[in-house]
Amino acid sequence: MSQTSRDIVEAYSKKKSDINEHLLAIFDEAAAVEPKLIVELGTRGGESTRTLAEAAKIYGADFISVDIDDAGTASDYLKWRFVKSDDIKFAKKFPEFCAENSLPSQIDLLFIDTSHKYRQTKREIKYWLPFLSPKARVIFHDTNLKAWDNKRGVIRAIEKLVETKFDESYNFELTFKNWHIKHFANCNGLAVLHKAG
Repeated sequence: MSQTSRDIVEAYSKKKSDINEHLLAIFDEAAAVEPKLIVELGTRGGESTRTLAEAAKIYGADFISVDIDDAGTASDYLKWRFVKSDDIKFAKKFPEFCAENSLPSQIDLLFIDTSHKYRQTKREIKYWLPFLSPKARVIFHDTNLKAWDNKRGVIRAIEKLVETKFDESYNFELTFKNWHIKHFANCNGLAVLHKAG
């Protein structure tokens, strides 16, 4: 019996890390939108990259990862492109990049795992959310960072987006300001957002 993409991700998830407990959720959310284009902001060790590549393979989706550090070997998926850049600078060139590379112009799955700082996350929301397709989902990692004081950077930026406060130490699911939000408190926290309705 051949291994499915989900089996492969399940195997990835068994290796302890700051994100391993979320890899299956990330895969499931990505696969659920039947993506044509996935964009990942922040690659680092490539765990999320390999996970998102498995979801992309199912639908033959294009997949772009952006990081300020070189992570060009994080995936061998043929439709994956790595861009070494600050993601805000790249956002300003994103439509042109898509046109030049015959890529879809709208993002179906946006994964954000960069500096974890409030100002940067707020800017990522400002510059990247306009590129979302109507069915898109946005996944934020590190919404419940207890290990170091980042002044609640990521979750605070999400609070600003939806104009409410959260207690990120708990799991929750709710709809606010036209956004459906699902939050997982474990493993540094993960939030999945999509437009309600």
